[in-house]
Amino acid sequence: MLRKLFSFLCIVALLCISCKTPAPKAADQPTDSNLIELNPIQMKQITLDTVRMKEETTDLVLSGKVSFNLDYLSPVYSFVSGNVLKVNVSQGDYVSKGQVLAVLKSGEISDYEGQYGVAQAQVKTAKRNLDIADELFKTKVYSEKDVMQAQNDYNSALATQHKVETYLKTYKVNTTDSNATYSISSPIDGYVVSKSVTEGMNVRGDNTNPLFTVSFLKTVWVQANVYETDIPQVAVGDSVDVTTVAYPDKKIKGTISKMSNMLDSSASTMQARIVLNNQDEALKSGMFATVNVHIDKHKKALSVPKEALVFYDNDYYVMVYKGNNRFEKRMISIEGTTSTDAYVTKGLQPNEVVVSKNSLYVYGQ
Repeated sequence: MLRKLFSFLCIVALLCISCKTPAPKAADQPTDSNLIELNPIQMKQITLDTVRMKEETTDLVLSGKVSFNLDYLSPVYSFVSGNVLKVNVSQGDYVSKGQVLAVLKSGEISDYEGQYGVAQAQVKTAKRNLDIADELFKTKVYSEKDVMQAQNDYNSALATQHKVETYLKTYKVNTTDSNATYSISSPIDGYVVSKSVTEGMNVRGDNTNPLFTVSFLKTVWVQANVYETDIPQVAVGDSVDVTTVAYPDKKIKGTISKMSNMLDSSASTMQARIVLNNQDEALKSGMFATVNVHIDKHKKALSVPKEALVFYDNDYYVMVYKGNNRFEKRMISIEGTTSTDAYVTKGLQPNEVVVSKNSLYVYGQ
């Protein structure tokens, strides 16, 4: 009986000892608090990129406005005075070169048409007199001097007719019609971006305000405001990214094509011009734009995608890939960023691999 009791007590003691002994950790479980391990499903949610040396640039952010390309902006005037009989287009319409925009009834055109009729009659009379002089010269009734005078009169009549014809052709008036009308035509293909004329309106030939303005919208200008303190950093040829309030997710690449030589004293800014391709005609004059100017520092630095950064408690971190689905949470120092890159001064080595997409997701695991 005592032997059985002793055996039972031994078994109980062994069981108690085994319960108090901690279970060993799994061999693949990370013990460093800065190490994070993802499962295969989580790995599909991230993107990796390599730390590399790149030419360092900085972004200077400027405000600007979209405007018409003045190299392809054509104001349309009336060269004669008259009353507007008809307006064929509205603002915003697309027009072709030579298309009639409006028709005027003009006293000036009527006067030129009258002069042309007189000139034609004078040419006919002078030609008839010249023919008669030639015949009379053959019969010795007219002298050579009389023939030369008739020839001069005919040449003068032709010159007057040609002069009036030139006026009419300049005003695009058909010399075969006599209706005293003047057609205002578009000088280029483009859109009617402004219109200041209506039917029944009287216009003057010396008016300095255009009746229409036609613009080619396949290219536009962005005029960016450069503050006086930033002028030394900006130069013709600098590459830029342009975004607009209307299309904040559409980044349009361009270069600075011209710097103004005048400073707006009221705002202490100078304008930089960027010519942008606008084949889809999405950009409209007057749109507000943000211009990121990429300024080359002419030196190389370690670069990671800007999306790789995690900012926490006033410090920057990146998630460095250590292999086998493991990542190290590492503090770094940076000296600047652009819209796409961050330049690292401490904490990383070339060719290390970091999380470039959803880095905050990995950091929070």
